[in-house]
Amino acid sequence: MKSLVSVVFLCFSLFSFGQIFEGKWNGELKVLGTSQEITLDVQTKGVFQSVFLVAPSNPSIKYEFDSVFWDESSFLFIHEKLGISYEGEYSKDSMIGIFTQNGFVLDLVMTKDSLVKKEMKRPQTPKSFDQFFTQELNVENVTDSILLSGTLTLPSKDGKFPVVVLVSGSGPQNRDSELFGHRPFAVIAEHLAQQGIGSFRYDERGVGKSSGVYAGSSLSDLYSDLDAVMETISSHKSVSKLGVLGHSEGGILAPKYASQNKRKIDFVILLAAPGMPISEMMHLQREIIYKNQGVSTEIIAEQKALFEAIDEVVMKQNGEEKSVNLKSILEAYVEQKKMDESNKELFIETQFKLLNSDWYKEFVSVVPEDYLTKLRCSVLAIGGGKDVQVPLKPNMKEIEKALKKSKGKMFLKRTIQFSRYNELNHLLQPSDSGMPDEYSEIETTISRDVLFNISDFIKQQ
Repeated sequence: MKSLVSVVFLCFSLFSFGQIFEGKWNGELKVLGTSQEITLDVQTKGVFQSVFLVAPSNPSIKYEFDSVFWDESSFLFIHEKLGISYEGEYSKDSMIGIFTQNGFVLDLVMTKDSLVKKEMKRPQTPKSFDQFFTQELNVENVTDSILLSGTLTLPSKDGKFPVVVLVSGSGPQNRDSELFGHRPFAVIAEHLAQQGIGSFRYDERGVGKSSGVYAGSSLSDLYSDLDAVMETISSHKSVSKLGVLGHSEGGILAPKYASQNKRKIDFVILLAAPGMPISEMMHLQREIIYKNQGVSTEIIAEQKALFEAIDEVVMKQNGEEKSVNLKSILEAYVEQKKMDESNKELFIETQFKLLNSDWYKEFVSVVPEDYLTKLRCSVLAIGGGKDVQVPLKPNMKEIEKALKKSKGKMFLKRTIQFSRYNELNHLLQPSDSGMPDEYSEIETTISRDVLFNISDFIKQQ
């Protein structure tokens, strides 16, 4: 689901009457149990300075700050479109301040020292795809004038194979669905090819080699991209059977697409996919994570009531009425919390932009039953018992209930399979607590049992 981590690598340029020390500044943001390394690069040209917040894994990702202020010892950077501010004090060798984005208020210390990088062992990551046939394909989304770049992986150049399109979860994802050094879609693609199955994975719009802009994209935009991808892959000469696999938010797009019957889809694979209404699932997600973090029952209840009020407005109102009522809810919240005056306006503005966005309205309005009951193809649903983001029991129960409604005599040949792995987390890794702070620490990218579950299911088709 959407999080600060997925959009934190930004960049900005400054205009100022003062100067901050040049060079690389390094720090680490920690949110919801996860951490993200960031680098701040200050460059001077004459009396002007530019400052770039750079992703260490991809230095080409840069955006400009809209407003920058500082005096002899304090600073304030603001990026209005992305709802970001960084405010604090600086000296020769440190910046100490508060980083705010979309309601997250985080301590951030930047120093001139290089961060000590911990070696991340990822034994499952493929070293090469040379033993298979790979083809880079550009898919045109004519509706939005976007080119989506992806990789088709087949067991060999000649022949026909079952092929599955891989749809990643929320946030801007590359074709490998890369996170904390893990490349789960590359791991899946290699395994499937070894089992005689093809796959196609693609960079989302605005990511990697794909054109367009991810920021501000709604579920409808991402659905439009998937539609273009499926049109291209379905007509490829090497495809004998066609399926689609979705993880997390991708587990909304994949079955929804298959339920439309625009093209013949032979099977759908759901990995940690929502089954209950998203508005209900988000309450449960927050409750589980907050409890694991030691948050009091009073605050948990308060947050639930807050989002019930917000979601009621978002889902049922539009235009000026929605805007006015959202701001009213947020203003009442900051008054209740007795926020510092300097933070009130920024908090309301950043939260309002997120909650009033097309993405949030579409996301929180999703009711999986609406499309799951319309599926006519074979379905495999996989979930982890330690998933704190898409909790296994209530979600799998709802998926089962919806798919039972979709079954009829004419569909007796299809396969409906549910697989529960009690020790796996949201990324389908073996885990202790299932909390997001473990994702980067776990060496396994995706459970071997899950990989064979996927390939065995596809072979059955």
